[in-house]
Amino acid sequence: MGWRRSEPSVRRQTADAPMTHDAPPPGSRAQRRARPINQALPATLKWFDALPPEIQPATVMRDYPRIANALARAWNDAPALTAYLDSLLVDRRGGRQGFPGDVHHELLSLREYVDGRYPASPTTI
Repeated sequence: MGWRRSEPSVRRQTADAPMTHDAPPPGSRAQRRARPINQALPATLKWFDALPPEIQPATVMRDYPRIANALARAWNDAPALTAYLDSLLVDRRGGRQGFPGDVHHELLSLREYVDGRYPASPTTI
């Protein structure tokens, strides 16, 4: 009986098949969180179109669609929306760069609209 070399646990890359690895078991620390989708969803586009033109966050939609998706998702939940806007506008971790001025202005306008301080604000969301 001869000695046999064992095969590695990772398949070798061939011209037909890319190199693959076994996925970590669910619940393990090695498992990655799903990335938020980085394009505006249909519901986000409807939300955007329903806003008064002067407060539509066009730059947020273009440059940060995942944030626009989260805003649209939280829009009808006032406590969640307020908490999310606060998390975007206030640096609680320290040393963060912040958003460009136009994005920051759009987020502030949305916050004022939600809080009823914007001239075209609804009485309720």
